[in-house]
Amino acid sequence: MLINALDQSIFSKHVITMHEGDSGFRSHLNDDVSYFCLDYRRRNAPASLFRLFRYLRSEKIDVLHCHMYHAAVKGAMVGRLAGVSSILVSEHGKNTWKNSWSRFIERHVVSRWTVLRVAVSEDIRRIRIEQDGVPENTIELMQNAVNTSVTPVDAEKIPKRLGSLGRFVDAKDFPMLFRAIRQLRDRGYEVELEIAGDGVERKNMEHSLDELGLGGVVHLPGIRNAHEFLSSIDLFVMSSKREGVPVSMLEAMAHGLPIAATAVGGIPEVIEHGRDGLLSSAGDPDGLADNIAMLIEDENLRVMLGSNARAKAVERYGIDSIARRWEGLYMRVLSISDPGAKAV
Repeated sequence: MLINALDQSIFSKHVITMHEGDSGFRSHLNDDVSYFCLDYRRRNAPASLFRLFRYLRSEKIDVLHCHMYHAAVKGAMVGRLAGVSSILVSEHGKNTWKNSWSRFIERHVVSRWTVLRVAVSEDIRRIRIEQDGVPENTIELMQNAVNTSVTPVDAEKIPKRLGSLGRFVDAKDFPMLFRAIRQLRDRGYEVELEIAGDGVERKNMEHSLDELGLGGVVHLPGIRNAHEFLSSIDLFVMSSKREGVPVSMLEAMAHGLPIAATAVGGIPEVIEHGRDGLLSSAGDPDGLADNIAMLIEDENLRVMLGSNARAKAVERYGIDSIARRWEGLYMRVLSISDPGAKAV
């Protein structure tokens, strides 16, 4: 986890979650990281926000780093009242669901009371500027980080076991991936697919599998440990129609997996087609199937793409290197608002 890698001699570190269900990662936090859950529900919103206010005041938090819209709105208002020196927001998605009221709050609450926003991709950064009215000089780019201290897979063996990892939501477009797998099976490739994750689209996905006759070919085992899952597959695939920079893809790169993905969102900012992986258009099962078939057939291509992807992940997206960049950013905003502060 990125917060574990922040220098404890400089920062007092805290993690605040909205719900207890968000705390699956709690066991992975280092002993020097404090944890606090708001247990936020609509019915107890005032009490939860007051608990947040008291915590920010009692712990003398100087930097409040919020992730995504809803946390940003609450954090901006309560953090301001609690006297937090600097409020930052990380932008992870396109937020296509926003209506005019959401954008009004975005401009007049979040933008007004936050010192800086950080987007995980240039694609998302441009959307915030052009659609949400975020001033260009108040939003920067900072990539996601992953653990690169993993053993790379053997990309030489012929891929039989394909894998994907993510929430079962419409943006991932897994039914399109199923159609690509159906094509590959019809062409004679004896591949299987496993998707680790869960979500609201599970029933629709299961229905699609039944329609395509892929019940024994595609497996949906639920949520799995990412490292164990990625170490067990031969090839990583993504079929998304909307993305930021998916952490699962960066983790696959760190494992040296050959990757076939769609060229959406921030993915082309990370994957260079023909160098780190193969890209196809969103909603195109033919193109995705062709790229997967190419990786199955060409061992030299698999090895080259997997090796290049891992090298890029280590160089650009390793936790330690990204943590040093975050430390520099925190210190920069603190030096402007409160030179003596250091609680994050």
